[in-house]
Amino acid sequence: MREPPHDRSVDRPGDIQPQYAHPKLGRRGFDLLAIGLVFTAYTVTLWVANALAPVEAVAAGAANTIPVILFGAAARRLIIDRLVGRTLGLQMTGHALLCAVYSLLAYWLVTVLLGLINGTSPTEFIVQPFPSRAMAWQLLENVTTYGIIAAVSHLQGQGKRVAPILAEPPSGGEERAQTLSRYFVRSGDDIKPVDIGTIVSISGADDYAEVATLGGRHLARLTLNEFEQSLDPRRFIRVHRSRIVNIERIERAEPAGGGRLLLHMEDGEAIPASRTGSRLLRERLL
Repeated sequence: MREPPHDRSVDRPGDIQPQYAHPKLGRRGFDLLAIGLVFTAYTVTLWVANALAPVEAVAAGAANTIPVILFGAAARRLIIDRLVGRTLGLQMTGHALLCAVYSLLAYWLVTVLLGLINGTSPTEFIVQPFPSRAMAWQLLENVTTYGIIAAVSHLQGQGKRVAPILAEPPSGGEERAQTLSRYFVRSGDDIKPVDIGTIVSISGADDYAEVATLGGRHLARLTLNEFEQSLDPRRFIRVHRSRIVNIERIERAEPAGGGRLLLHMEDGEAIPASRTGSRLLRERLL
């Protein structure tokens, strides 16, 4: 049985990674909160500074926020996947190029969107560059925004640098020869084991899985399905299409209506189970 490639991840045991500032917020909630704050900041600033009508301020705020969403998301993905953990020289070169591309593309899209907003129709509008001073300010603003995105991306990327050493599931209909009992994470220059028994729950996070343990949270570059195939089915059960729980870490379960259960875990999180997951839990526990 061959061993799958290790991920390049790093975890600091006991820390909750900044990507998940609140255990119930999640990455999507964090992103929506950040977008709301950026949009509000732009709208209020433009409203006060340029004495715009409220509707005009909202439109201008949206025009400035959309480039941040589009190009910021692309930059964050590239930073996490391509730059985090690389050599200092490669990171500096990569950030310089990404910053330039992000700043120019964001400036271009803002001018187009403002032209569209101020045009006579969606097909008839004029794209005009900012005056020289305003253009310099806009580009400086884009560079600053990229700096914030880069800083947050590096913090988030640290949570994704987890290196679980898993046995590859057997192919075909063969039974698993063994289940995962622990995996290892790199903490600085050390490699430390994580006992599977300390896992409270695992949730899907795009191509990753967020692992909540009694000591904190980290991300593993494994899908939820891959984790499910490697865990002991007597201890772990998939209660939702995006959540696996350790049944030994359930403090109590209460009815949530419609045949569903709400699971209260040892780490304080309340996890809703689907109807199918609730049925499996009842069959397993009762």
